[in-house]
Amino acid sequence: MKKINFSLVVLILVAFTATNFAGKNPPPESPIAIVMKIVKDVNFKKVDGDWTTTKIGQALSTGDEIKTGAKSLALVKFTDNSILRVRENCSIKIYADKNDKKISKNTYIEKGGVNFEVTKQQQNEEFQFTTPTMVASIRGTKGFFQVGDNGTVLVLEEGSIDYKSLIGEQMKGNVTAGNSVVFTNDGQVTVATISPEQQRQLEDSKKTNTKKIIIKTNQGDLIIEYLEE
Repeated sequence: MKKINFSLVVLILVAFTATNFAGKNPPPESPIAIVMKIVKDVNFKKVDGDWTTTKIGQALSTGDEIKTGAKSLALVKFTDNSILRVRENCSIKIYADKNDKKISKNTYIEKGGVNFEVTKQQQNEEFQFTTPTMVASIRGTKGFFQVGDNGTVLVLEEGSIDYKSLIGEQMKGNVTAGNSVVFTNDGQVTVATISPEQQRQLEDSKKTNTKKIIIKTNQGDLIIEYLEE
């Protein structure tokens, strides 16, 4: 009896799903993203569901949540080919709102770091990020969000973003490539040139390189994959 290469089956499934998603706008109840890569501890939960271990190729619909553990990573690809790298100890929830043939997407980052590469949105479409302290509207750009106990840091690598603070005077503005914005829990908003430390964090947020440990057992090889330092 021939053995089935399950890794190959998964890769074919992911490739087929990604190809059929590209450039299409499904209704909100349909999948709006898929999980393309998983490293170590990544969990998934549907609305009113329980947390389960995430699998490669997992389809994500509006209201679904993803959370990662220490030294873990989830790579999420949307139907418009936008990509999120959900870093370790991070929790996000994705939403979609369909209006006629257009679909607007919103990723809520509760905590942790997310690197984003948002493709250019069609007219009357938008891709938003929301955190406990701010909301950002993106038309197509690259950057990094870090949500911590003291607020949100946005580091912008390319393009421009319209933002609004959700606390205090709810300040609005626009930030362009090469700058960062800090939104504190008391409503303060500070725009500045990207610092060397923020630049390092931005570069680290892009990394998806992993290492593998293979442990031989009587039942076969046990492969443990983890992020490189």
